[in-house]
Amino acid sequence: MYKTIIFDLDDTLTNDFENTKEAFKIVMQTINEEYTDEKFLKFYKIDKQTWADRAAEKLPTPYENDKEKKAEWIRAYRFLKYFGNRISYEEAVHINNIYMNAMKEKVVAREGCYEIIKYLHEKKYRLIIATNGPIIPLKVKLQKLHIMNFIDTIFSAEEVGFMKPHDVFYKGLFEKAKITTMEGILFIGDDIEKDVKGAVENGIDICWCNYKNEVNNKYKIDYEIHSLKELEEIL
Repeated sequence: MYKTIIFDLDDTLTNDFENTKEAFKIVMQTINEEYTDEKFLKFYKIDKQTWADRAAEKLPTPYENDKEKKAEWIRAYRFLKYFGNRISYEEAVHINNIYMNAMKEKVVAREGCYEIIKYLHEKKYRLIIATNGPIIPLKVKLQKLHIMNFIDTIFSAEEVGFMKPHDVFYKGLFEKAKITTMEGILFIGDDIEKDVKGAVENGIDICWCNYKNEVNNKYKIDYEIHSLKELEEIL
């Protein structure tokens, strides 16, 4: 019987594609560049690949021993790659700051997000958010989703400097949430190579939010859902 439910945030409880698009529009407007869907899709592809490479430890930074500088470099890297030699590192950092603030402006929830979190809270589950996303917009996102008061613990990869599925991420999560056993815990996330892989390798039951109807031939899944409402059939 589960007592603790750990949720990924971006693309599990939110629609990250729409959130990113709105933030990118604000960036373009702020730096006086025309927005187009083509430009956005180029950035979105770079953004996703950057985080995938970082999670797979394929993107070393000059600041591996400094969590704050490392986070700054990775986020600036996306814009350096997007704009090429048109901007400096300092300008990339500035643009990223605009982007990070913009990510808080419009948070698009997955259908049923508020309802399922409220439902689980009322059933006395302990609810935890564990995300690779940055600390700055994290609390604001939860507030705009209207679920902050239902959450017991929030944890960001920035707190330890390593992302899911790295074991350091989970060690930091377990320490902060005072988790000493994997029994009675269910992790809910959308990403195969981050959420599913990380949960499996750390002995946590996993519920995969397969919103895109993808095929999984790599990991043993305890539960698979296609909408958040389906969690009512499990919990």
